[in-house]
Amino acid sequence: MNFATGFVNSLIITAFGVLLVLVFSAMTAYLFARFSWKINKVLFFIMTASMAIPFQVVMIPLVTIYGTIGFFDSRESLLFMYCGFGCPLAIFTFHGFIKGIPVALEEAASIDGCGRIRTFFQIVLPLLKPVISTVTVLDVLWMWNDYLLPSLVLQSPELRTLPLSTFNFFSSYSVDFTPLMAGLIMTMLVLMLYLFLQKYIIKGIVAGAVK
Repeated sequence: MNFATGFVNSLIITAFGVLLVLVFSAMTAYLFARFSWKINKVLFFIMTASMAIPFQVVMIPLVTIYGTIGFFDSRESLLFMYCGFGCPLAIFTFHGFIKGIPVALEEAASIDGCGRIRTFFQIVLPLLKPVISTVTVLDVLWMWNDYLLPSLVLQSPELRTLPLSTFNFFSSYSVDFTPLMAGLIMTMLVLMLYLFLQKYIIKGIVAGAVK
């Protein structure tokens, strides 16, 4: 197990994956919450409905389609898929919270000369800290510990994440349990993040539940 390489790969993929999900989800949820377009209602329904579909259902078509066009075996491909699979839940969470933010704040910013983009980043986004903490912790735990999707996308040894690296201790006829346990302990250290931030997870979900 090359712990250093696996740690760096996991860190890069998790950091950029969470950042992409946060930015795109917050902006999309803002669009859905503030613009009463019919297409927005349809798209929001499709995104929320997609959360009911298990990954195993789309796993084979995903490998078939993207494998055919040579889209695998790169961090960018994995980040693209993490963004796609992670955005629906994040959009649903952001959407409920944004609906509770008074529109008067944005109207006041508009009177002062702020455009839509500036209003979002300077007025709305700072108010989303509870939900940002919730989505961040949930997605960090998911991306850091995920094994199935990286095992399908990443084939090169130098691109393996920590969960993939620990699989090196398994062979066809035996398992080297001693280093395997040590590797698993080091891999799961990120779970300590949940223990310290679990109150923010509950706060963020409850804050958007009654809006």
